[in-house]
Amino acid sequence: MSRRAAAGRPAGPGRSGPGASRGSRPAPPGRRGSTRPSRRRSPELSTSTADGPPRRAPGLTGRAAVLGLVVCALVLSLAYPAKEYLAQRGEISRLQEEQRQTHARVTALEERKRQLADPAYIRAQARERLHYVLPGETAYVVVPPSRSTGSAGTAPDAPTISEDGSWYGRLWDTVRTADGSAP
Repeated sequence: MSRRAAAGRPAGPGRSGPGASRGSRPAPPGRRGSTRPSRRRSPELSTSTADGPPRRAPGLTGRAAVLGLVVCALVLSLAYPAKEYLAQRGEISRLQEEQRQTHARVTALEERKRQLADPAYIRAQARERLHYVLPGETAYVVVPPSRSTGSAGTAPDAPTISEDGSWYGRLWDTVRTADGSAP
């Protein structure tokens, strides 16, 4: 069905109205054509088929340009909100992880608080860390042997530092002597 028939105009030879003179019939001999400008396209823009009117070659039409502009406008109008959405999702994930870590720390601190409320734990820590003893007990402290003591258990001789040389050379000699290496 043609466009004219679809638009509500009667089809066929008995048509009347503004489009009645147009059709596939040739114009009368005295009339050379319409006063309207020709809609014919140049040969490079149109292709003709054997059974139909000439068609335009594919290219950028006005509708395609408008559609392209609409698509670009949609993409540009949605780009910033999408970026913000993704940034906010990342921030939410980071904050949830931070909340989990804080919750774990709170749990550990509550456990530590419970331990410190126990008198037996306090006594054990005082004995271990501060070397406290209960009345009547004897405390023994074992001191590991030092490398700096002599063979007889006496303190080694004080290092001798030469008075000649620069102040930083003497300073470096004292550092090496304290480290146990010879100057």
